[in-house]
Amino acid sequence: RFPELCGPLTRLYPERIVKPRPLPDPPPDVRPLVIPTGAPSLRSGVVFQSRLGSMPMGAAPRAEARSAKKGTEAASFERFEAEAVERLQTSARMVTFNAAPARAGADLLTAADFRAIAAIRDGILRFHCDSAVAPGLLLRFQEYDRTASERLGGPYTGTGVRDDLRLAVTDEQGNYIFRFNQTLSDIAAETSDVAAGEVLATQLRPDVIAQVLGTGMTMTYETAPYYNIANVQRIDLCVPYENAHPSRACSGDRVIQRVGDIIVLHSALSGHPNTLDSQGRITSRNANAPQVDCAGWRGGLRLYCCFGKPQAVHYAIYFKRPSETQWRPVNQSHALNYIPAFAPGYTGTPVGSTLRSVTPSVPLVGGPGQPVPTYDNHDGDLNWIENDLKMILDSGIYRPWDQPGSVQFHIEAYDTAGNMVAATGDTITLYIHNRTAIAGRPNNSKGDIASITMGTTTLGDCGLFELTDPRAALTVRYRAVDPEGFLHSWTLSVKRGNNVDVPVAVASGVGTADASGVVRKGYNPMSPCNFTGTRDEPTADIDDYVLTGLQPTGTANWLPAGHNFCAFGFTLEAYDRVTDGRTANPRVVFWQDLIGLSTGP
Repeated sequence: RFPELCGPLTRLYPERIVKPRPLPDPPPDVRPLVIPTGAPSLRSGVVFQSRLGSMPMGAAPRAEARSAKKGTEAASFERFEAEAVERLQTSARMVTFNAAPARAGADLLTAADFRAIAAIRDGILRFHCDSAVAPGLLLRFQEYDRTASERLGGPYTGTGVRDDLRLAVTDEQGNYIFRFNQTLSDIAAETSDVAAGEVLATQLRPDVIAQVLGTGMTMTYETAPYYNIANVQRIDLCVPYENAHPSRACSGDRVIQRVGDIIVLHSALSGHPNTLDSQGRITSRNANAPQVDCAGWRGGLRLYCCFGKPQAVHYAIYFKRPSETQWRPVNQSHALNYIPAFAPGYTGTPVGSTLRSVTPSVPLVGGPGQPVPTYDNHDGDLNWIENDLKMILDSGIYRPWDQPGSVQFHIEAYDTAGNMVAATGDTITLYIHNRTAIAGRPNNSKGDIASITMGTTTLGDCGLFELTDPRAALTVRYRAVDPEGFLHSWTLSVKRGNNVDVPVAVASGVGTADASGVVRKGYNPMSPCNFTGTRDEPTADIDDYVLTGLQPTGTANWLPAGHNFCAFGFTLEAYDRVTDGRTANPRVVFWQDLIGLSTGP
């Protein structure tokens, strides 16, 4: 959204500028990229001062030396307290200080960078988004010490020493209160986190990071440090919705409530807002969920359910393909966060699987009477975070990569005797699509750029074209295919030199350039359930390749004024029309051809 940030990010974090790729859940690195604004970060704090603080060494107010005998009347305690307060002569006053660490990467940016950042910040302040409270959200706080490079003015890395403080849980309105104390040794340790030119009294204050913890204490989101926080400070956390998954109240007309953030209540699957077709393909329009059309399911599928029965102490999940008549039990490990068990090193409390003798309502492979993997149910127990999360289904277990298709999942609960509790059974069909572009796998998703030509001249090993015209059309031969028809879109774009966008127009062939000068082609929203990509094009050859001729938009030339050579990157990207209920349309094909364009020696 903000191309002006490309330059600052490249200079601040060159090691983290990588090709986008599908990430695991949770992602391996959620450390934020922090961009300096060049402006002071003003904080307000309360300074408490008493007569004790100004007394000579060894002196003490007389009231502190007094003690109350056992059985003293309440009035005596009140007089004692009043006398102590009077003799301490405590006062409090508000102070304002600059809490920003020295430079923090600002030396790597230019005045133009700061103006661009300021313009973006001003725009964000006027930007409104949908938000909601996050009850039952588990937060962990850490004290952060900057690295040597950060103290010397380098950008925030997140790799400094961290000390876990404690945990907090948001209340039903999403509010939290977190208290912690610094010991004398903690304060002494802070002296090593003071850079040249910084004020010692300010830098002795703690730098605090807030983290959001998901199932099994896995970290799903963390903030940048709040530097030099005051003794009383309000911090409003704004967490991206896909990273916050608190427990929710049971409601609706079925046991299975959501898959990820997509509501699958019967009342929500009538097309308003969502549709789940007979094959298990999802169209979603509910707020705070991925917006998808006729999409398959991929990745870790969070199954949220509510039994609403106090006698439901255990549950089991079963699966089968629609053509099968017998069911197999789900047998994955599952853990939740149990608040009374919180301690250093805590990684979650397992709730299963545990083999038990139960009486399933569905026929099982292997016949009746066999022990079944079950899980402990904690509906309604607020000591368990996300107690409505019954399983994170690893979709790859239930449909291998080369066998996309429908899978039925059935869940039901049991009492202490192993009998099924009435009205706790529910079944849902999901279309699992795990096929992605991996070399060597036949009939797989695929995409590549086969060639770039200028008239009759074909790109050779050297990759250098001498332009016959400053705006000569370059023809790209490429393909992007998902044979199952779950392609969301593909894009063809051009960059020059150090990642500078080159807006292009389509001179011939397939595709249409959008307003930003990127050639795009996506599925037809009027018929969204079968888009294979370039294979659908009438001009595609037997290997699914198509041709698109590209020219700079308007009257622009390939080469900027004053240059007779530049390197160019032609990039093909494709995205699958799948979701895990939290995110959607992951990139599955990335291909880039690098060439040089010249006007001659």
